[in-house]
Amino acid sequence: MLITNKSGKLWILPKGQPEAELKDEQVAELETIEEAGVKGKVLHKSFHSDFKSETGGLLIVYPIYIDKILDKWAESSIRKRRLVEVKEALKLVTRKEHRKAIKYFTTKETCQKLSSKS
Repeated sequence: MLITNKSGKLWILPKGQPEAELKDEQVAELETIEEAGVKGKVLHKSFHSDFKSETGGLLIVYPIYIDKILDKWAESSIRKRRLVEVKEALKLVTRKEHRKAIKYFTTKETCQKLSSKS
């Protein structure tokens, strides 16, 4: 699931900032609800990957299994969303760290790791 940034000009992955009272994977789950209107669970709490942004920040990405796509969500008035296949996602997303995350989580090796942890 891709979403637009707040300006509506870029397609990105849902993301959030660390919150003291929540684990990172809980933040990931909450942000997908708020930003993308998607309910789901992180596939494996211990399985994530870190990517450096162009500005030096750290993007920690968790794969989330989508259980439900909501008709209405908190940021629906400021964001668009698109459920797309990998090839289309790589065409739409321009931020390097987001493209790296999509590529990483869709490699054969990573998919095998995820399926073996089920």
